[in-house]
Amino acid sequence: MMKKICPVCDLPVNEVNYCPRCRRVIRKPVYWEVNYLLNEKRSGVDPVVVQPESQQAGMRPVMNQPGGDKRKSYLLPVILAVFFVTISAAGALVSYTVAAVTYSHETEVRDEDSGYRDLEEADVIAAGEACSGYNHFEADGRAIADSMSSFMKEGDYGWQISSEETNSYNYEIDQDSGPVTYFETVKSVYFITDATDGEEQDEASYEYVDINYDTATGELHQYVSYLKDTEASMAYLEQFLRLTEESYGITPEQSSIPSIMEQAKSRLSYEDGAYILEGIFDINLYVDEDWVQIYVTFNNPETVKNQET
Repeated sequence: MMKKICPVCDLPVNEVNYCPRCRRVIRKPVYWEVNYLLNEKRSGVDPVVVQPESQQAGMRPVMNQPGGDKRKSYLLPVILAVFFVTISAAGALVSYTVAAVTYSHETEVRDEDSGYRDLEEADVIAAGEACSGYNHFEADGRAIADSMSSFMKEGDYGWQISSEETNSYNYEIDQDSGPVTYFETVKSVYFITDATDGEEQDEASYEYVDINYDTATGELHQYVSYLKDTEASMAYLEQFLRLTEESYGITPEQSSIPSIMEQAKSRLSYEDGAYILEGIFDINLYVDEDWVQIYVTFNNPETVKNQET
């Protein structure tokens, strides 16, 4: 079966693509094929608990050691049986609870009780206030989106630009700390690989680059690319970083780009990708067989500095 996974934290998202860890709707989740339910034991294999990489170390279950007196060994199956009955009952309750709060995109998701509310684009623009769900670059996202589009049209990486779209996604999600807003306008450039001999056009690869900015203010939110060509991935990333730094007036001597690109290119051969925090950029790079996926969001160096002191 296929599961929708958040590409940032690798945890499942719900029916409306909301990630509970990242606390936002993931517009383009990754699909993983699995042959078991997340709360279900696979035949002959211990269940796998999906956790972030940073928490996996030291989390393996402790197995029973050989030896010990036979009375304890006799009681162990009874204790385990009671334990697993308790866990099964709790699992059923959790499954029931999860089922109760999983939203239907067609109906319940628009109910205010669900905590998710769509907002009208005109109202968001009229209010003129930046959303609270993203950290914002002090850069004009519209201008950078247009410049990136022109740059991508000039490159030749064995594909064609099949379409360009600009869409607006504006919504609010209730959190324990209060409502969080997301005002996303996304300019997407879609590519389709040039068909080779004997290959149908609709069998060619489907790839894209997104520039995400605030619907209300135009401030830059995020850069996302999903491409097969590593050279194109690196060229587009570098151009985006350069345009953004220029918006800040960062000089070549102050630039974080050389360090970022060196790290990014060196990690392309690693399946676990890379996490890069340099200057004003927070970068996640994922490598999946032939695909490279890159996310760039804003990093406030002053905030990091304050957290370290």
